[in-house]
Amino acid sequence: MQDLLPIALRATKDTDVVDAICALSEFFKELCGKELSIEKLDEIGGKVVITLCKMEKIFPPSFFTIMVHLVVHLTEEAKLGGPVFYRWMYPIER
Repeated sequence: MQDLLPIALRATKDTDVVDAICALSEFFKELCGKELSIEKLDEIGGKVVITLCKMEKIFPPSFFTIMVHLVVHLTEEAKLGGPVFYRWMYPIER
């Protein structure tokens, strides 16, 4: 999903939407990596806040529920708990 969604959206004419979703996909790709460093988590944590602000300008307010806001806290969770692939349920659900 993190790799295919930006490719599928490149056909869209609205570059603001494509840039925001590509930045969000890049955030999740880096967060789900096997190796994490505190410096990299701080860097991507700052970038995701800017990305969500850009998305608030593009999408309607009804899009932004509390779940979208929780993306901001994922870097802090990764700092406390380590790499996310040890804690997420996606392999179990498959």
